[in-house]
Parts: sequence; structure tokens; C-alpha cells
Amino acid sequence: MSIRNNPKFLYAIIGIVLLAAAIFTYDGPEEEIPVVEEKIEIEVAEEPVIEDDKTKEFDISIVDRKMTLDPPIISVEVGDQVLLNIISDENLMFHIHEYDHEIMLVSDELKVLSFSAMFPGRFEIEIHTGEHEMEMGGMNMDVSNAEISIESVMVMDNTATVSVEIEGVEFPSKGIHWHVKLDEEIKGHDHSALMVFDEKSYTLKAIPKGEHTVYVSLVNAEHELIGNQASKTFTIETEMEPGMNMEEEHGHGEEEEAILIGFLEVMPRA
Repeated sequence: MSIRNNPKFLYAIIGIVLLAAAIFTYDGPEEEIPVVEEKIEIEVAEEPVIEDDKTKEFDISIVDRKMTLDPPIISVEVGDQVLLNIISDENLMFHIHEYDHEIMLVSDELKVLSFSAMFPGRFEIEIHTGEHEMEMGGMNMDVSNAEISIESVMVMDNTATVSVEIEGVEFPSKGIHWHVKLDEEIKGHDHSALMVFDEKSYTLKAIPKGEHTVYVSLVNAEHELIGNQASKTFTIETEMEPGMNMEEEHGHGEEEEAILIGFLEVMPRA
């Protein structure tokens, strides 16, 4: 009998083939693949500790009005933070020109002056004597109510006499004085300002023609501003005569002696 004429036999053959195919393609039950967790340790480098090599510290002694450094030169580089530990055998004002840093020194008392060396050059270091030797007596004075005002500005040719009123503090007194400055506000420790110790008036000389503003402020023995700052505007009508120069105003008074004791030398950073 032919397979074609026997459908049951044909279906049996097809079933056997499908069963065999299923058997050969069966891989068994699905196995769970274990997940392996691997810990990866990342080493984080510690930030290096950078030492502050830009701070330059100097111990300075002033004996018999001389700086004992040999040679008397404070040498630093631009960007350095300068730290000066200063001791003197008498009351003096220690001042660095151009940088305009100054500090009142008290006999046998350590004082610290710190500043940034921002521009290069060679700058004179001076000590100032005279008025400062007796100024220290007013350092503990109550100045909370101290005020200064400009009473008048008397103009004559190319001069202007500034008269002030001072209230809330005894004046004149040791340690208290006032600063006066033309056409520029006064700042703390302002070495370019004129200092007036015992009078309530001061005459500015050789002032050019035009409008000007004078500023005044009370200052203590360490040249720190006290209270308010007063100002007044005035006009000079007279042309300056040929050859007349602006007065070179140092501001520490005729009785004060300035003594050169050394130099601050600021070199460009390599």
C-alpha cells in the first residue's frame, strides 16, 4: 500500500520527525547565570600640601637709631607676604616709603608689620623722631565722640589757610593730631597727608589756579583715622608765577627728624 494512499501513516511519520527535532533542540531547564559583583577600588590621590613659601619673615632690631640687619636690606620678591617683627630701644615711627606702610614703635615692645610686596623697586626705610617720641600718651584716650569740621578756608593769591573745629576730644593732646590733604581724600596710615599737631589751622601754599577741595581728619598716634572726615571746596583765582612750584610737603612737621636706616628691595618674581 502506498504512503500517499494512507494518511494515518503519513501523519505518524510527520509526528516522529517533529518529536525528534524537539528532542535535539532541547537544552534542558534554563540555568540561572550567577552575577558576579566585582568591586573596583579607585585610588584618589591626596591633594599635595603646598607650603606657603611666599611669606618672608624678618626679625628687625633698631638700636641707637640704626637697623641691625647686615646689610640693612629687606629683600623679597613681588607677590611675597612680608612679615616684619620689629623692636626698638626707643619710641619711633617706622616708615617704608612708596609703600607708605608705617607703625608706631614703643620702646622694648615687639611690633608686627605685615603687607604684600605688590610692585618692584628699592624703597627707603626711615624712622621718624621728634613729635612721635611723646605722642604715645594719648593712645588710650576715649575718642568715640571726636569730630572735626572745617570752620573756614581763607584764600590769598595761591595760598589757602584751613581752620578747623575739633570737638569730643581734648586738643592739643599727646597722641591726637589731624591730617590735611588737597584734592584727595585721606586714608588710614596716609603718609602723604600733612600732619598738624598743636594748631587748629594750616596754610597750604603754591596752589594752582582753579577749583580745589581740602580734606581734614583726626588721627591717633598710630595714624589711624578717628571719626569723620570733613571737606570744603574753594577756588584760587590767581595764576601761579613762573618758577613757583608746588610745596614739597612731607607732613611730619619741622620738629621731626627723619633718619634713613635701610631699604626694602622688591625683585620681580622669576
